[in-house]
Formats: sequence, C-alpha cells, structure tokens
Amino acid sequence: MTRPTPAAVLETLAWAAVTCGVWLATLSSVSFPEICFAAAAGVVSGTVATAGRRALGGSWRFQPRWAGWAPQVVASLGAELLELAEVTVRKAPHGRLHTLRMPEEDREHASGREALATLALSSTPGTIVVDGDPEEPTLTVHTLVSRGPDLTAVVRR
Repeated sequence: MTRPTPAAVLETLAWAAVTCGVWLATLSSVSFPEICFAAAAGVVSGTVATAGRRALGGSWRFQPRWAGWAPQVVASLGAELLELAEVTVRKAPHGRLHTLRMPEEDREHASGREALATLALSSTPGTIVVDGDPEEPTLTVHTLVSRGPDLTAVVRR
C-alpha cells in the first residue's frame, strides 16, 4: 500500500471540511453529537471523493477569480426564491432546457470550471444543471425562473 501524498491529504481534508460544513448548515440546531457525526461523515466522504476523483483520472484546476461568483449566487438565491413563490401562486410555465457553452480552456481548468459552475448554478432554486458533455465544453441547464443576476453569464466569464 502506498502512502498518501501531502496533496491527497490536503484534498481529503478540503472535501471533509466542505461536506461537514454542508451537513452542519442544514441543521436547525447544532449539538456536540451532530458535530462529531458531521466530522466523521466528512472524513469518510472526503476520502471517498478523493479516491473516486483519482480513480477516474479527474484533475481540476481553479482560477481564484471564480470565487467572485459567490456574491452573484447569493443574490440569485434570494431573487429566485421570491420569483419561485410567485410562479407557484400563478402556476406559470415549467421552465426551459438550454445548452450553455463554456469557454475553451485546457482540460484541467475546463473540468474545474464545469464542477464549480454546476455547483453555483444548482445552488439556486430556479436553475439546475442536468448534464455535462465531457467531449464538448457544454452544460445542459434547466431554468425555471430567472430573476436576479444571470448566473449563466457569470460562470462563463
């Protein structure tokens, strides 16, 4: 058995922190047993996520400027919640499916952008990424409501 590299340990800890944070964010009240369980589940999911990514040969590289998407995601979240409430009351159309063309980049940056774009777009109640094409830099997106910043334009910059 080979020893894990420092990069693999760091990646596992990053995944563990993210999944632990998501778990704790979904709780109505945080208790010590919940924190312990979230940490343990985070380590397990971090280990599995790292092993899975490596087994599939995936490699992601991120641009620091992509962190700038976060404020637009938060703004869209609030705006889309309001619009979704209106759509529910007036029984408006059920949205549309469209293909989002991503910028041409090297494979590692394109994979990283696709992963973060999927997370950003699917974090709001009005949009979800339903498919990604590994051969083409495209995402298939279902949009139900579209109030707030245009996240599709944001993730392509």
